[in-house]
Parts: sequence; structure tokens; C-alpha cells
Amino acid sequence: MTPTAPLRTPAARPSNVAEAAEFIRAAKADGAAIYPRGGGTQLHLGGAPTRPGTAIDTRALSAIIDYPARDLTVTVQAGMTVAALAALLAAEGQELPVDVPNPDAATLGGALATNTSGPRRLSRGTLRDYLLGVSFLTDEAVEVKGGGRVVKNVAGYDLMKLHVGALGTLGLLTQVTLKLTPKAEERAFVAFGLTGASVGPTLDRLHASQARPGVVELLNAAVARRLGVALPGHDGWVIVAGFEEKRVTVAYQLATMKAELATAPVRDLTEFRGPEADALLSALTQNLAEPAEGVSFKASVLPSRLAAFALDAASRHGVAVHAHALAGVVYGHLPADVSREDAAGTLARLTPAAGSLVVRRCPPAWATVLPTLPLTGVALDLMRAVKHALDPDDLFNPGRLFRDTSPLESP
Repeated sequence: MTPTAPLRTPAARPSNVAEAAEFIRAAKADGAAIYPRGGGTQLHLGGAPTRPGTAIDTRALSAIIDYPARDLTVTVQAGMTVAALAALLAAEGQELPVDVPNPDAATLGGALATNTSGPRRLSRGTLRDYLLGVSFLTDEAVEVKGGGRVVKNVAGYDLMKLHVGALGTLGLLTQVTLKLTPKAEERAFVAFGLTGASVGPTLDRLHASQARPGVVELLNAAVARRLGVALPGHDGWVIVAGFEEKRVTVAYQLATMKAELATAPVRDLTEFRGPEADALLSALTQNLAEPAEGVSFKASVLPSRLAAFALDAASRHGVAVHAHALAGVVYGHLPADVSREDAAGTLARLTPAAGSLVVRRCPPAWATVLPTLPLTGVALDLMRAVKHALDPDDLFNPGRLFRDTSPLESP
């Protein structure tokens, strides 16, 4: 996927599913495209639109359909924001433990379509792990349901998972059912500074730790300084390790980790508990939102090679590096003043070392010259087959997932 400027299209804001279906029917009759839109926080992801159409704003589709709190499930319309869902669940001491940047704007449908996750993915998983069911409007303006409203749902095909990460290309999400978890009694983090040479050995220690941290974030100095939280080691690298559990368990894990790190080459170990821990998690999550300028990428790397990859990335043209270290995911951002040649050279060097590297945001004019790892072979064939089966006329978000045709120029 290569990011480009989103197409400026007329926007429709249906107040219910029936109205959304009417917009789809009208667009198909006119030969126009449908561009689903939630909070607009990740419109930069994916390829350029390839034909004119209508943007359908789903934010008015935000009703609570069913919330049997004792069953630890909730069904809501897909236009509900992540923050609104969190507020609803907090009243029952529950949560959806997936971290999404800009939660006040980001919708659940948008978060699913972009497969957004954050620091807690190491222990809590991603949205895919919590999705029990979806409803979506097809290219025929028919609302189709996949999955169900109970955790032990084994009937039928796992259609709802196809929409996770599909960038809104398979239909218009209208409703989602999610599995929930009780909120942890306590959350705590430890952060410490270290040199580049110590990153690899220290990550090995954390991987083998008896404490079993649920968050392990690796930040270089460029990220640590801009986080807005007083972290140690701003002149080098910072690791943030976190725990969520019962209060007594968190206390044990903190004590265990501090004892294990007593002989490690780290400095300025700092604890964050209570509101400070919540603020740190929020800051780490929000840092994953790509800046409007510069070049942002996401790489998937074997955890055993992550330290070397992160160090290499950080050595080039002021790249800000933020990694989910034990999950093998690295986010990088080249500053706004980087030249196209320097950006292309940096990405070309990093791409072979990654299992995959995706340019998530860049100036639109650079999209054709920045190297990416294209989908090929069986994976691409399967994705095309799914797209053709569910949207044979390429009605939804044409061009965003596959680059088969030339991008339509934005006015």
C-alpha cells in the first residue's frame, strides 16, 4: 500500500442504515464509487481513489444495539467512536483492551478497517481477536451479517474477519459485536534508559523475564523527547515495560523485573503507577498517529532481529523509531525536511531486512518513487478473489487496496 492524498468527494451522512443503503443504490446506478469514512483519522492509508464517488460518513450510525454486560460482549453501530465505547464500558468496569490513537475521533468501523492496534498488542492482541460479528452493506445495498453476538459462536463462515484491515474495500460496516474484558485492578510501567549497544541484550532479558510484561515499547531519543512524558534516558534509547493485572500480581511483577534489571546495563529506572501510568499509555498510543508531514512507515520484523533493525533505522536522517519490541513491529517517521532522495534511500536500505515494510504516509507526489514491498503470489490472488466475490464492480474504495488502475487526480 502506498499513501496518497484522499479524493475530495461529496459527503453523505446517513442517519440510519436504510439511508446508507439508498446512497449505495444511487451511487451504483450512476456508476460512481462509495468511499466509507469514519472519523477521518487514517484517510492517508492506502492507494489513491481511481474514480469519482460519494464519501459516506458513518458517524451518525453510533447507536448501542445490545450490551449484556454479564456476557462480556457489546453490539454497537460501527460509527461509534472508540472513546464513546470506552466510556460506556467503564461504567461496568469493562474495556476493549485495544489501543487506538485519536480515540475521540476514530470510529470502531475505521479502527477495524485499518486493523489499528497499540502498545498492549503483545499481551492483549489486536481487534481481530475481539471481533465476534459484523453487519455490512454490500454493493447491492443489502445488509449482511457475519458471526454472532456470543463468545461461543462457531456457526457459519468467519466472514467478519475479512473486513479487518481491508480498508473499507469489501462493504460499508454498519454494526460490530465485540468481546470484552474486565478492567485490570492496576496498571504500572517501568521505564529506563540504555545505550544502543545494550538494546539487543536487554530485550533478550525481557523476553526471558519471569515478570512477563504485557507491554514492551522501544523508543529512540527522537520519540522519547516528543512524548510529553518525563522519561529517563532522553539522550539515548528508552524501554518502557508495562503490566496490567490484579494489584498483588502487578506488585510482584514490578519487584521481579527490578531485581532482574539490577545487573543490566540500564539507567534511571522510573516507575509509573496510577494516573501517571494511564497518561503514559495514552501518550504511547497517540504517538503512533502519523504526523501530517514527512514520511512514515511500518515494518514487521522477526523479534530476534528487531534491535538491529531499529538501530539501523534510527541512524538514518533523523528517523524517529517506536517499536512494539517483543511483537516485532517497528514504526518509523522521517522528518518533514527530509528530501525525496534521502527518504527513498533510507527505505530501500531498510526494506530487505524486514518481513514487510509499508509506507503509511508520504507526500502524494513521492508515492511512485518510494519503495514498498508489493503483495505477490498466493496472498494477492486470495485477496483479489475475496474482493471480486464481495464487490465485483469495485464499488467500495476503488484503488485503495489494489493498484490496478491509474489514480484519479484530486481537484
